[in-house]
Amino acid sequence: MEQQVIEELTRLVAMQSESGQEEAILAYLESRLRSLGFPPVRQPVAAGRYNLIWTPTSPPSLLFTAHVDTVPLWEHTHLAQPRLDGGRLYGRGSVDIKAGIAAILLALETVRSEGISPRFAVAFTVDEEQQGLGSRALPEMVQAGGAVVLEPTGLKICPAEAGSIEVRITIRGKAVHGSVFERGHNPILQAASLIESFKGLRFLQAEHPLIGAGGFNVMGIKGGGEALLVPERCELAVDFRLLPGQDVEEAKQELRQLLDQENITTEFIDVSLPFELSTEEPVVQVLQRAYQKALGRPPLLGGMPSWTDAEYLLAGGIPSVVFGPGDLAVAHTAWEHVEIQSVVDTVKVLSQAMVEASLTPP
Repeated sequence: MEQQVIEELTRLVAMQSESGQEEAILAYLESRLRSLGFPPVRQPVAAGRYNLIWTPTSPPSLLFTAHVDTVPLWEHTHLAQPRLDGGRLYGRGSVDIKAGIAAILLALETVRSEGISPRFAVAFTVDEEQQGLGSRALPEMVQAGGAVVLEPTGLKICPAEAGSIEVRITIRGKAVHGSVFERGHNPILQAASLIESFKGLRFLQAEHPLIGAGGFNVMGIKGGGEALLVPERCELAVDFRLLPGQDVEEAKQELRQLLDQENITTEFIDVSLPFELSTEEPVVQVLQRAYQKALGRPPLLGGMPSWTDAEYLLAGGIPSVVFGPGDLAVAHTAWEHVEIQSVVDTVKVLSQAMVEASLTPP
């Protein structure tokens, strides 16, 4: 199995597929699914972009899905070609989430060889790294009793997912010559003070047993230049974490109150909603049983700290859990990689879950 994983994952990572440029990997997956006996249909979601979906003749009890797009290489051009080193495969998209795609394909191969009549669906979506157009559209074509969304969770089964509020903040300063800075107003210094004040926001004090503490990430800060000058403006891009059970509008209102200053402009860029499924939900139960049978050890529950396609599937009526190989912390980085053994384990769990789903009475 290890060699099969290496070969499949190497092929996938070698195909560059950043958002909006998914054609090559979709063509490969369409051919691969046909060869496995799961001929997919295309679901158009935008001009020239489509999801690939296979469904059984009867209503599926479970949906297994992963997104095909990646973030760009940026300056990390060394990640364009996969590299195997010390039981890890490096490359853009390796952990996010081509390891999951490879696991689905190899699980399908295993299930086909066992001659089971499948009662599950499979979908590969586009645009997860941008607007989530693929997962927004998917429930229009597929309804299932639950979904397993492949993402790097360290093999933890995640019935909970954090939400977020992404904000762009512009602080206007007063420009003066840098040698008489006392007569100006430096917006970068105000930004530093503002960042410190975020730590006291009430909605960030909450904690969740599976996800952890609230918090925020300053994703970008821009202001000033090389000239000897107090800058005129400073811009911040900040992502605030929301936990299941928190009220989004209350959190936004608290942010508005903090940022309601004469020289500050605030723009809410994006909001994603947190969620949590009961551990009694059938999709959670099936995945837990499959994990125990496949790996011979009890599964660990976790919480997904990032937005995933699961939010839109849940909104479309499909209870969803997040699960998959690898460490989320290395996704999008210059050293993105996944451990081969974790992908092998994922194949085993997905194969068993597909069997369980197929044996579940309608």
